[in-house]
Amino acid sequence: KAPLSKSLLLVPSAISILLTLLFQHYQKFFVYNLQAVKEDFQIWRLVCGRTICLDLKDTFCSSLLIYNFRIFERRYGSRKFSSFLLGAWMLSALFDLLLVEITQYIFGITINSLPSGFLGPVFALFVPFYSSIPRVQVTQVLGHFSITNKSLVYILGLQLLTSGSYIWILALSGLVS
Repeated sequence: KAPLSKSLLLVPSAISILLTLLFQHYQKFFVYNLQAVKEDFQIWRLVCGRTICLDLKDTFCSSLLIYNFRIFERRYGSRKFSSFLLGAWMLSALFDLLLVEITQYIFGITINSLPSGFLGPVFALFVPFYSSIPRVQVTQVLGHFSITNKSLVYILGLQLLTSGSYIWILALSGLVS
């Protein structure tokens, strides 16, 4: 009952696995290279680099998160959910460029490329997840730490956040968008 979520789960994951295992020489087309976008106006890198993950760990974590966030497609319908994802994808691409420029201006760090994948919209889905999914306590560990129905999703998001050096830019742009 969630065709868009299933498509986002299967198609990019399959392409990512194929690129990693069989077609390594085509991975260069899916690198999210911001220098090429800014200097050479290779706009196609925004589409390719922001759709397919090149790291299998990121692919696995983002696929699990998309699977957990399918509840929003069931609540809102496929059309509204796809509009949300498209809007978050476009806004997070803009915020990626802005955050890279701000990082270079303030800290003097030049960032040429960011981790590739559908990560901006995945991080954007954490905002409605936090605000609209109720927290139900499942159990307690050591009497102080409560495990809820949302714990696994937050742990997966934290794993995804710590998987790369500049993935915090994608996470921040996704949350802001």
